[in-house]
Amino acid sequence: GMAIVFIAHDLAVVRHVSDRVLVMYAGRVMETAPAAQLFEQPLHPYTRALLDAVPSTDPEIARARPPKPLPGEPPVPGRAPPGCVFHPRCHLADEGCRREAPALREMGASRVACLKAAAD
Repeated sequence: GMAIVFIAHDLAVVRHVSDRVLVMYAGRVMETAPAAQLFEQPLHPYTRALLDAVPSTDPEIARARPPKPLPGEPPVPGRAPPGCVFHPRCHLADEGCRREAPALREMGASRVACLKAAAD
């Protein structure tokens, strides 16, 4: 019967202390899901990029999986691009993403704000 809002950029800590995770980009919700599901099956391209950027403490895994930086820069605060705020950095973005700001839609136990999101 208690809720705690825990704001962090360290996803390893978030994974261990959270039951449910909400991912934001430029002040907008991109995805929310039960923690285990979000870490095992992220649906939003930004969530996937965040998880791809988490370094491994295992040297073999670190060599086999080098970091994949996102192209471009985050938007200037207060000057978000039209459409999906993440579209300038998203490899899946198309004209629809540039025009329409996606609403959160339910996908199983997750909610995701992406026109291209699909469960694997």
